[in-house]
Amino acid sequence: MKRMIVWALAAALAVSLACKRESKEVTSQMATANKIAKLEQEIDVKQEKVNQLLRQYVQEGGQDIGSVVGQTLTPEQKAVLEQKLKQEQGIGYRDLINDILAKQKDVEDLKVQVQELEKKLPAAVLVQRGDRHYELAMNYLTKEKGLDAAAAKKLVEQVNLMDELVPGFKVWNFYDNGVYGTFVTQGEASVSPYRVIQRAKQELVTARDTAVSQRDNLAKEKTTLLEQVSDLEKKRDQLNQDVAMLQAEREDLLKKMQELNDLSEDLRARLNSVFYRIGDRKALVSQGLIQDGVFTRARITNFDEASFPSHLDLRSGDTVKFTAQEAGVALIKSIKVAPEVSYKPGVDYIAAVLSDGAEGQVKILNVNKFRAERTMVIVVN
Repeated sequence: MKRMIVWALAAALAVSLACKRESKEVTSQMATANKIAKLEQEIDVKQEKVNQLLRQYVQEGGQDIGSVVGQTLTPEQKAVLEQKLKQEQGIGYRDLINDILAKQKDVEDLKVQVQELEKKLPAAVLVQRGDRHYELAMNYLTKEKGLDAAAAKKLVEQVNLMDELVPGFKVWNFYDNGVYGTFVTQGEASVSPYRVIQRAKQELVTARDTAVSQRDNLAKEKTTLLEQVSDLEKKRDQLNQDVAMLQAEREDLLKKMQELNDLSEDLRARLNSVFYRIGDRKALVSQGLIQDGVFTRARITNFDEASFPSHLDLRSGDTVKFTAQEAGVALIKSIKVAPEVSYKPGVDYIAAVLSDGAEGQVKILNVNKFRAERTMVIVVN
């Protein structure tokens, strides 16, 4: 599982200070981004109210605006309602239409406020599918601000990042005088960062509750079986004919205990393992598992469990050895590990071509990083 970042809209993405420096500029920019996030939340609430009123309007017979789908009232739908408002005599739809148009105006005014605030900030990055907050932050600091990778990494590691980026989110990056800050707003997405984080938290809570329930059920079953065994053993001297049944239940209990032990060991092994895939670079790119351009570093684009058939238990080993045939090539010429932004050769691992290209090996140096990242792709040639 990817590392989970704790999120709070008001403060979670607050700037972290490097070397105890301060920057009024970054602090001000972060405050502005926070205002944008709050306005977007307000827009969400008001837009939902508009949509509720539109659905009510349609249910009451207002079929002239077509389908009520989307995040806002279209100009055509708005024009229809304004014209109908002028033509309405008596009560009819008048109050309802008035309410719809008034609340829609509130939404539009708030969006104008968001646009005005965004103009005060450096351009944000519009999130695309597959983007990671860490990579966006590193690109900003190294490519736009000219920091070396080590300095950029140190700054990025001092701020909270959001793993669950949704296409359409806007990622704001701010840097001044050694201080780096970042913030995520809803942008063009249909869901807010807050809702994404809340959903992820709820999924974790549900998974935890399920695990606790299963554990309790197993404990009750174990207790019940132990009580049955104890009771049967007390009656064994008087009821010799029940000895066979007692033995059978005892063996059944031991079997279940062994199954639980095996399951526990398997879970521990998986939690301490890095899952990997070995393959030829062109084949991996063609299969859509990685992206690796001439001017970009290789990164994983598909985290489907089936894409990583092998795993290395880092408690007992730190080296992956393989042959050219296993890698799907005639001869191994070069080896690297993706995602390259996470794994640094010579720092996190050492790759070696052996036996004149017939074999290859990757030795893990930074065990904790590979355990935390969970996945890697060994890219050959």
